Amino acid sequence: MGQRKRKKSKRGSSSSETEEVMAASASNGGDSMNNDLKNSMDCLRQVVSEGFVKLHTDLDKLRFEFKSEIDAVKLSIRDIEKSLTYTQSEVEDLKEHFEMETKEHSKEVDTLNKKIADLEDRLKQEVENNIALEQYTRRENLRFNNIEEKEHEDCKAVVYNILEKELGVDTSKIRFHAVHRVGKKIHGRRRPIIVRFVCREDRDKVWSVRGKIKKSMTHADAYITQDYARAIQEERKVLIKAMMKAREEHGLNDAKVKGRFLFINNERYDSKSIPEYLKQP
Repeated sequence: MGQRKRKKSKRGSSSSETEEVMAASASNGGDSMNNDLKNSMDCLRQVVSEGFVKLHTDLDKLRFEFKSEIDAVKLSIRDIEKSLTYTQSEVEDLKEHFEMETKEHSKEVDTLNKKIADLEDRLKQEVENNIALEQYTRRENLRFNNIEEKEHEDCKAVVYNILEKELGVDTSKIRFHAVHRVGKKIHGRRRPIIVRFVCREDRDKVWSVRGKIKKSMTHADAYITQDYARAIQEERKVLIKAMMKAREEHGLNDAKVKGRFLFINNERYDSKSIPEYLKQP
């Protein structure tokens, strides 16, 4: 029994030793972990420190590069400002020169316009003078319009017959320089007869009774007009067309052409001032 107790006592001693060994081992393990953690922290600090150093170095490098670039930009801006100042000065000079040139040219243009206006007035006056001169040469003439035209007719005999039978004029002393039809002969078209009187008084006598021919039974629609200058004839063509349009389309029966003018409701129009509604399309 005593021996068994001693054996148990030995077992208890072995267990205690084991615990002590484990405790020592745990203690050593804890120290080792602490050391590892410390080493890791130290490494981390070193890495972070080195990173900050490198970062500061890179920032300093970038700062230097930015400063260099900014200085270059500032220098470029100063050069541009100088160039702009010089260019602006040139622009002002050119503007001033251009304004002076414009004023000079404007004066020249005004002078030329005045000369052109003067020449146009003189030309217009010359044209009117020529028309008046041509009209003067036709002062002894009359036109017999819409008289039936026949082959191999004697125009002088036709006119004498009209003067005697239709107008009631004594033709015993009336003489003509010339009597003939004018214009190109066209089938179905009655060319007017030009009568040039020897005596202006005879011409005026016939002119004074020209309205009687409108009552003629032999020469229906015949009428007598002055022998106008060519320019006036062209004007009258325009005026007569406007007169017919005024009568037929607008009921303006009082419209009439007299000389170089169209009269409607006591208003007078020349060939260039005809109302728009009476112009031909």
